Amino acid sequence: MLRGSLKTRFVAAIRQMLRPVVRQLIANGVSYSAFNRIVKELYVEVAEDDFALAFKRQTDSRLSLVTGINRKEVSSLRRRVAWRAPLPEVEDTLATHVIGRWMAGPPFATDDGTPLLLAYETKDPDEASFARLVRDLGADVPVRSVLDELLRIGAVELRPDGRVLLRQEVHVPAGDVEGKFTLLGSEPAELFETIMHNIQHDDTPRLQRKVVYDNVGAAALPELRTRVRRVGEAFVRQANALLASYDRDRNPAAPGGPRSRVVLATYYFEEELAPDASPTDPAPPPGRIKRSS
Repeated sequence: MLRGSLKTRFVAAIRQMLRPVVRQLIANGVSYSAFNRIVKELYVEVAEDDFALAFKRQTDSRLSLVTGINRKEVSSLRRRVAWRAPLPEVEDTLATHVIGRWMAGPPFATDDGTPLLLAYETKDPDEASFARLVRDLGADVPVRSVLDELLRIGAVELRPDGRVLLRQEVHVPAGDVEGKFTLLGSEPAELFETIMHNIQHDDTPRLQRKVVYDNVGAAALPELRTRVRRVGEAFVRQANALLASYDRDRNPAAPGGPRSRVVLATYYFEEELAPDASPTDPAPPPGRIKRSS
């Protein structure tokens, strides 16, 4: 539990974090009453799941005490939450598994995770091919159906010679709005949990870094976006190969222990700033790197 002054800073940070969320809620026609209902349900759901007493079952009174929501409303919210179907996780999609295995290293990629151009199928079943890639995943779906789905979302290209090219090395579903909303729900939450871990656990910091420059001319942005994308894709290839080498589904010889989920991500952000400083003003030190670990 944070002491008074830190709690005030924490709430101020949450307010700043929520500002772009509220902007998009208003822009997309989601009212305050709808948002308020969502937050109340989440308070009850999280209190029920994460703040239970080991020696006592959760009661409406206990949840009311923890959340500050009156007991009668807690009871109603608990029933509503209990009947809600869980949302799908993006990691469970077949496209994500195919792309991840394709980039995990030999025989479908180079050692550094650069995906290879694959024949659709070969006479030798042990030779690298798209068909073998699908079979290795153990998917109970016809190979052609998997290819059709990847073509539909724009993740692959089928060449005239019958070979298959991976076009999207990171699965942000092209033309799939529902899939993108799944990412919206999962990825900011992961970043938030990482930041909170670093606030609360100085002894075991997690990677959390970014590079910021605030006097980039808008004329440079198209070129910069292209070059940053290439840097990001190279990073993701290396990260995928590294994590795959420790994943026991990919590498049965990897170290044991309780099952854990590991995420390593990168993103690009830009915004237009007000012209409050002259370009001739003294420049700040170059290469400012924000780091918490």
